[in-house]
Amino acid sequence: MFRIVTSACAALALAACSSGSEEVDADGDGTVSTEEAKQAAEKVRPMEPGEYKMQMELVDLTDPTMSAEEIAQAKQFFSSMSGMAPPRCLTQEEANEGMAGIAQGLQDGNCTVQSMTADKDGMRGEMTCKGQNGEAKVNLDTTSTGTSSEMTMRVVEPTADGKEKSTTMKIGMTRTGDCPADG
Repeated sequence: MFRIVTSACAALALAACSSGSEEVDADGDGTVSTEEAKQAAEKVRPMEPGEYKMQMELVDLTDPTMSAEEIAQAKQFFSSMSGMAPPRCLTQEEANEGMAGIAQGLQDGNCTVQSMTADKDGMRGEMTCKGQNGEAKVNLDTTSTGTSSEMTMRVVEPTADGKEKSTTMKIGMTRTGDCPADG
């Protein structure tokens, strides 16, 4: 589940979503369809093309199956990953696509979006994803300026022994300039 959430988190940070004010569930059925998600994605201000640096932080990890030392090591590992992430070139084509591809990807995966709000500054959402030990509840809240974004993601999921663990992480993207001519 951590791998799925981390991938979704990074993709959404790059796509730049944030808290919004317009509810996306147009038909009021309690879930956000692929079409509703795509329509919401079209409202979001796209990131500008260029080279981006990613920052990652494991803000909080509560896991009854881990010791305090293991949790500290996980936070340190996540922090070190932030420094090792290579710059990412966002092409004009990817910038034009904006959130549409991400919205489709979330709907195609093992997640069901229960609620989403959207405006030009981005989106906020709640979803349920199928995890190894049962359903995980995921809350997203991301802000964007068009040249930078920051997303906070909180995941609460069951452990193998029926307890609950929660993870809160932040992923940010900051435009550092134009993409190199070779890529």
